Amino acid sequence: MQLLGAIATFIAVFSLLMALFYPALATPQRTEAVRAAALPRHRYQRLVVAERPLWERLLAPLARRIAQRLPGLQGQVDERLIVRAGLDPAVLSPAEVYAAKLVAAVGVVIVLLALTPLFGGALILGLIPAYGAYLFPTEYLGRRARRRKAQLLRELPDFLALVRPLSQRMSLEHAFSETALAIHAASDGRNLLASQVRRAVAAYGTGADLYEALRDVATTNDLEDLDELASALGQSRHLGTGVPQTMEAAERSLRENERNRLLGAASTVQPKLAAILAGIYLPEFMLLIVLPMFISTLGRL
Repeated sequence: MQLLGAIATFIAVFSLLMALFYPALATPQRTEAVRAAALPRHRYQRLVVAERPLWERLLAPLARRIAQRLPGLQGQVDERLIVRAGLDPAVLSPAEVYAAKLVAAVGVVIVLLALTPLFGGALILGLIPAYGAYLFPTEYLGRRARRRKAQLLRELPDFLALVRPLSQRMSLEHAFSETALAIHAASDGRNLLASQVRRAVAAYGTGADLYEALRDVATTNDLEDLDELASALGQSRHLGTGVPQTMEAAERSLRENERNRLLGAASTVQPKLAAILAGIYLPEFMLLIVLPMFISTLGRL
């Protein structure tokens, strides 16, 4: 009877939650985007972007409501983490991220409470999954930020290799613009560095200094190499020295750094394999071979 009661309670709670939040979870129709001309930017983006992960669609409605009721959560998550993950803080605010952390942890605890009648120690054993659910949103953003940074660092040497010959025939600003446009068109917008450089060129078109705009891009994406490159290019232009030589030295340094990173990553493979062998195969060897031999030896005594 306790099992049937727990199952009935779970079904009732699940049905109530779906009745409350299913309209917010439903995928918006593409035809509704016609009305987006009169909507604010953040509402338009939420309307037309329907390919979000399922977990995000589940957490977003609750997190948004909690963030609106508790604006003090805004300072609990660094806004720079959201920007470096490639998201817009106007669409996904820090308060919503922290609210998602709370909702995920509380959701796991509720599931564990529902399982407590079936498994007595479910709540105690589930504290670790609840803590993992609490950390998941920020860890996900951090992983996205690290992947974006690694991709930008991989793309930077190739970008400089294309800009350098063009800078000998035209101005550096024009070379940056032409290269960024060509790469962006060739990659169908998948080249992150080209997109970031296009933003810097757009800022230059409004009167900003190109090198300062590149430094802003470097600060936003936590790219120290790009920041150093922008400073070196600005200094070379100010002193009248060779800009192509500066880019060639920067390209060579970036490729050397990438090579060192790859060698460092390769050097960690052997210790990881040794840890796998020691953690998996050694216990099996002890249980299947050594322990039976030891027991048989004791049986002969």
